[in-house]
Amino acid sequence: DLSSDNVDLKYSWRCPRDQIECENMSDLNWQGWTVFAVLMGTHLLKDIINGSKMTILSSKQRHPPRDRLRFFCGGFLLSSVALFTMYVSTIYNMAIATSNSELIINSVIILFITDTDEQVFDVLMVLNPRWVASMSRKMYYDDKRKDGEGNDGRFQELRNKNSRLQGEVDGL
Repeated sequence: DLSSDNVDLKYSWRCPRDQIECENMSDLNWQGWTVFAVLMGTHLLKDIINGSKMTILSSKQRHPPRDRLRFFCGGFLLSSVALFTMYVSTIYNMAIATSNSELIINSVIILFITDTDEQVFDVLMVLNPRWVASMSRKMYYDDKRKDGEGNDGRFQELRNKNSRLQGEVDGL
């Protein structure tokens, strides 16, 4: 129901009865869309690049098939979510933003929401880094058990593997 007050869609065209032509009352211009593109690009480009690097890393034969599958799925999902966020944000702002300030406010809100999970992890790291490390260790050992490798690994192995993989991703 478009007549409801709960609908965000904004009509920016005004068509007076005594005139033949309608006029667009929107204050959006290329400057607002440029700021929108810069905001979205600076925030989401990191995820798109890292996702692409992970997808490329999945094609390297030096990794076991399970790791390659994880790299591919993780990279594909990371890139897809970032691109989908950019697409949906553009469509949403085209539908409801009537001024440059609304466009920028909507963009910042969307980016804040997409960044919340990383902020929660950072808060957990500040509040209780040992708990986060123990949970990471537990997840690592659970994966080892699922692979049939037992529980004889050390947390240092995980750190070494993580550092090595991070170096490979950064080297792409």
